[in-house]
Amino acid sequence: MKNKLIMLLCFIPILLLSGCLETKPIERLAIINARGIDLLAEGLIDTTLVMFQFDTQSPDISKIASGSGKTIKEARYDANTKTSFTLTPGQIRLELYGKDVAEKGIISYLNTLVRDARTSDRVLLAITDSSAKEIITQGQQATNINVGLFMSGLIKQKIENDSIPKPELYDFTHAFFEKGQDPVLPLISSAEGTPALSSMAMFKDDVYVGKLSLDQAILINMFLKTIHSTPFDIGVDAKPLEKYLQNFLSGQDNETIQLNGKIIKGRTNTKIVDPKQLKFQTDVTIQMNLLELSRELDLANEEVTSTLEEQIEKQVKKQYEELLTHTQKMKADPFGYGEIYRINKNNGELKRDQWHELYPEIDVDYKVDVKIVEYGTIR
Repeated sequence: MKNKLIMLLCFIPILLLSGCLETKPIERLAIINARGIDLLAEGLIDTTLVMFQFDTQSPDISKIASGSGKTIKEARYDANTKTSFTLTPGQIRLELYGKDVAEKGIISYLNTLVRDARTSDRVLLAITDSSAKEIITQGQQATNINVGLFMSGLIKQKIENDSIPKPELYDFTHAFFEKGQDPVLPLISSAEGTPALSSMAMFKDDVYVGKLSLDQAILINMFLKTIHSTPFDIGVDAKPLEKYLQNFLSGQDNETIQLNGKIIKGRTNTKIVDPKQLKFQTDVTIQMNLLELSRELDLANEEVTSTLEEQIEKQVKKQYEELLTHTQKMKADPFGYGEIYRINKNNGELKRDQWHELYPEIDVDYKVDVKIVEYGTIR
């Protein structure tokens, strides 16, 4: 009952702001807070709606409804015929696209969101590697809470610690229309029925073309903005640090040292060195705290710390180079090198398809500088 009262207080101001629209008692409304979109074999759109339903006769305020139609609005009307409550989409916080939808392109669905004056441009977007209906229905059963809020929480947690690029409606459409950058979105999978943010989805324009790891998402986000307080795990070559290792436990990897830390401040600066040869230089600067090591090192020794920083620099450089190669194979640019190229062109013009053909040919020199700021009592 307490939870119902809290949710009711949250939604009352929204209903009071309805102006001249027809007013309805909240007990007759089902407020949609998440929507899944899939494609049916007949070419119809299948929507799965997660909503708050303030039914005084039911202890559970989270409900799921589904409907199909030629348009999203028609599918919602169809879903409305299967419930005694009036479905209202004014509070959608997450839109989840099934794999079949994402592989064909999602811009038409985004246009629907943009045209709806009730929809905020801060709506979170995500895709799944199966169907949206499966993730939502199984997730509602597994989590036993509003699965829309659960999935939004998974994404917001990553946004807050700068682990992934912000996947809001505004950010996707901005990257899409930029003509020199391609969007990325969270990819939600099922972990024994429970939704999990497992990886990132790489888009070429608005079409899903491949996966990126969450570690790679950090590298992309650090390219796009200055990141702070970001969890950071990396493995470095143990050989250059071999003479400094203090203890060795049987069963440990003898070739790699695993580090767990936090990026206090990470940023990049990119310039185009030779526009004709498509040569860029990206400077990466990382200040980090070290929290845990898989092997014991005396970090009070400046020589040890300096050597460890060098090995982290080499590994970060390698990771950026591998990520660049991976995205070049997809002809999709999540960094925005195309925008930098366009700005430095004499006429400042760049066609979208033109950059997709040029991007696999670019060469980037990554220069990485890492400083371990704190390591506490870790040895």
